[in-house]
Amino acid sequence: MKVALFVNHIYSKICYLFLVLGIGFLCATIYLYLKLPNVIPVHWGLSFEVDSWGRKETLFILPISLFLCLILSSKKFIHAHETNPFRIMAAELVLLGVLTLLVIAMSYVYAIYFSLL
Repeated sequence: MKVALFVNHIYSKICYLFLVLGIGFLCATIYLYLKLPNVIPVHWGLSFEVDSWGRKETLFILPISLFLCLILSSKKFIHAHETNPFRIMAAELVLLGVLTLLVIAMSYVYAIYFSLL
């Protein structure tokens, strides 16, 4: 029960942190969009070599997906679909995990794109 109270107490603060990170990534995306060539690598294989190329508009997929996850992680959305407090806590923890993995992936990809400049 203490874990549920802890998660409930800090959940909104963590979501605001991800919102600030998302705004930072959106600014980085706009900067990269202006600086990168029209065709950029969009997928890397197991040997970390580029195996797929795409248009630079694909840069916006990651920030958009982060903002969509943030919308889905809002307390109003979760509480509208679930009444059991333990399931609410589980949903919040899963969404925080998804947001964390998404930010880690975005950091890695953006580091590669900044090295292309």
